[in-house]
Amino acid sequence: MKKILLLSLVTLFILSGLGVYSFYVYKTPAREPPQTVLPEEVPRFVKFSGKVVPLREARLSFPIAGRIAKVYVQEGEQVKEGTELVSLEDSLLRIELAMAEAELEQARLELEALKLSPDELSSAELELQEARALVEEAKAELAAAQAELRIVEAGPSEEELRIAKAEMDRAEAIMRQAQAEYDKVAWAPGTGASPQAIALEQATLNYELAKARYEALLKGPSEDQKEIESSKVKAAYARLRAAEAKLYGAQTRYNSLKDGVEQKKVALAETKVKIAELKVQAARLRLEQATLKAPFSGVVWNVWKSEGEGVSPGDLVITMGDASALKVVVTGLSQEDLKLVKKGQEVAITIPSLSNLTLPGKIESIVPSSSSEARYNMYVRITAFTPQVRWGMTAIVVVSVR
Repeated sequence: MKKILLLSLVTLFILSGLGVYSFYVYKTPAREPPQTVLPEEVPRFVKFSGKVVPLREARLSFPIAGRIAKVYVQEGEQVKEGTELVSLEDSLLRIELAMAEAELEQARLELEALKLSPDELSSAELELQEARALVEEAKAELAAAQAELRIVEAGPSEEELRIAKAEMDRAEAIMRQAQAEYDKVAWAPGTGASPQAIALEQATLNYELAKARYEALLKGPSEDQKEIESSKVKAAYARLRAAEAKLYGAQTRYNSLKDGVEQKKVALAETKVKIAELKVQAARLRLEQATLKAPFSGVVWNVWKSEGEGVSPGDLVITMGDASALKVVVTGLSQEDLKLVKKGQEVAITIPSLSNLTLPGKIESIVPSSSSEARYNMYVRITAFTPQVRWGMTAIVVVSVR
């Protein structure tokens, strides 16, 4: 009996437990099976936008100040190495060179005079006289040129205008008289070859010439006339300096032959020659610096200055590049971008404006940007030249990062 009672209690306990478990399962919501989370796919390529530029580029400026006299090229023009691009006004530089050459000639004459023997004193005296005459002649020429320049700048006098007006009026009166004589016979046949017709034609020509001269005097001298006369004055001044240098050399030679020669004087004269030679070289260099020439064959991209405009040393005048080889410059790369690119890496270059033309390229260098310490510039060379690709086009550099 006790066994039956114990078995009933165990059975009841088990049934109660099953009931509680069923109630708990019924009330608890079903859970979704766990899902495996995969990492995001790493991109296979990155793209950078840049600009096509020449492999060689030149930003040309003058090392000296001045005013632009002539621009020989236009933007977009193809030029060869050594082609003259822009020149400055160089009249003063040419005078400076002439003076330096005269100083050199003077130094050489002094040296030669010191090295001559006293036996040549008579020839040195004759040379001195000729040099003095040459100086006087150059002074007279300079004075005449200066006087002519003053006349041109002052314009015609009242007396010249009065005479020119009188000549024009007289020529007009003669023309009118000839016209009246011609009118008397104008009706007759063959009048065109008559003395009256010939006289009228000559009188008309004389009147036109007199009128043109009077109007020219009223108008005054042109800027070209003033420039011509001013150039004559500059040239006469340069010749005077050369004559004075020759006179100085002749005087030095004569004095040296007369007073005797010392070795120290010869050494000093040789030093003066060397200094004068350096001055001539410097003057020639400054004259050469007044003209910008193409450093290589290429295309003129920008002309920043125009004729008549003043420039200072370092002012940008011409931008040109060698378009036979091109590269792409990508600016503004971050430090994170540097993890994706490296020097020597092969890339693809796409040109959107050419129907997405794709060319091979190679990263040549990655350098810090001058505008920001936290940014970098990347230079990519286009390794397959294509004529359609031009300077300034937008390019997309595609870099594989697998």
